[in-house]
Amino acid sequence: MSTPKHTVAFISLGCPKNLVDSEQLVSTLVSRGFRALTDPAQADVVVVNTCGFLEASRTESLGVIRDAVRLKQTNARAVLVAGCMVGNYRELLEREAPGVDRYVPFTDYGKIADVAAEVCGDAPAPGFTVDRLRADVALTPGHYAYLKISEGCNHTCAFCVIPDIRGVMRSVPLEDLVHRARALAARGVREIVLVAQDSTVYGTDIYGENRLVRLVERLRSVEGLAWVRLMYAYPTEVNPALADALAAGAPVLPYLDVPIQHSSDRVLRLMRRGYGRRELESMVTMLRARGLALRTTVITGFPGETDADFEDLLHFLRSARFERLGAFPYSREPGSRADALEGHLPEEVKRERLERLMLLQQEIAFAAAKACVGSQLEVLVDTPARDGAPAIARTRMDAPEVDASVRIADDTLRAGEVVTVSINGADGYDLLGTAVSRALEI
Repeated sequence: MSTPKHTVAFISLGCPKNLVDSEQLVSTLVSRGFRALTDPAQADVVVVNTCGFLEASRTESLGVIRDAVRLKQTNARAVLVAGCMVGNYRELLEREAPGVDRYVPFTDYGKIADVAAEVCGDAPAPGFTVDRLRADVALTPGHYAYLKISEGCNHTCAFCVIPDIRGVMRSVPLEDLVHRARALAARGVREIVLVAQDSTVYGTDIYGENRLVRLVERLRSVEGLAWVRLMYAYPTEVNPALADALAAGAPVLPYLDVPIQHSSDRVLRLMRRGYGRRELESMVTMLRARGLALRTTVITGFPGETDADFEDLLHFLRSARFERLGAFPYSREPGSRADALEGHLPEEVKRERLERLMLLQQEIAFAAAKACVGSQLEVLVDTPARDGAPAIARTRMDAPEVDASVRIADDTLRAGEVVTVSINGADGYDLLGTAVSRALEI
């Protein structure tokens, strides 16, 4: 009688870049004979891929680890912890979440199957590790996927410790990315979202020049892709050539996620961002002239931020009118340059400014939604209608997981379909529509 396969469950926290890491880890385990489960309570091994970017993220990671460790009282044999917290917050993990069997740093990701087998007490069944036979596990729905084009970051932003955690920027070779995109499209992926710590300096380390536009153009020809979306652009690297490539037509989307963090010249200098308000205004004007939809991220309550600085940010956002925006109160990160700055603000001030900013952004986003009523838009269906609930889709200006949705009362739609929708209403951030034609059958 053969020995049953060990089972493993993944809990992936944080950003899409972390999710890509989790997909690689679970693919390695499955290739080595482990069986992946969705329910951690039923698995032999539970792997928690942590996020350490913000204090709130670390608190969430610690809570999830404690929950995973408690599963050892019932079924789990071992808990492994990977991700950003392992490198920089190991002491915190050991103190606040005891009972972890093994920590897996980035350098040991390739050994995850050996580590899991060791903590189980015996080896898993022999698997296949030849690249062309390697298991390819997705943790996203089948119709979209994240493609990480580089790892690490060369910037020295005062509020961030990612370069200390992830290291300097290392690009994935262009041909490898195109091959990966073709493989994703072949298995039914319709939208590829390009992610990195800084996507806009792609290729400079291995080619001696920026190759992002060339990568975008190569992906344009991948058969089967409906949408290609670019995230995490750094403002200083957003140029007309990139904007032209994004505006040139399907499958590349006229959409750009470009975190600005602030607009006040003084705060941007303290943040060590390398640009000022004038550069931001020029960038937005250039992108708007090409018809791009824009997403950004900002921080409220950075050390030394005055009332005038905050009003500057609100004024800039009123002018730029980003369709989508994420905002965070400043989080004190030990070891960051900002941690040593003077003028740290009380939490209530950070939160009050965040609330005011998000109320402004709500007005902007609601107005953008209302402006779509009466138009016809191309959408990608994420979730079919079921149990009386409408189908859920996204427009070109909406990235998965973080942006708004379109609700469609049509039970014939399938996940992954690209559909033209007549927009007949708006509900806050979201739109209401009726399908009028299928743009792409799957």
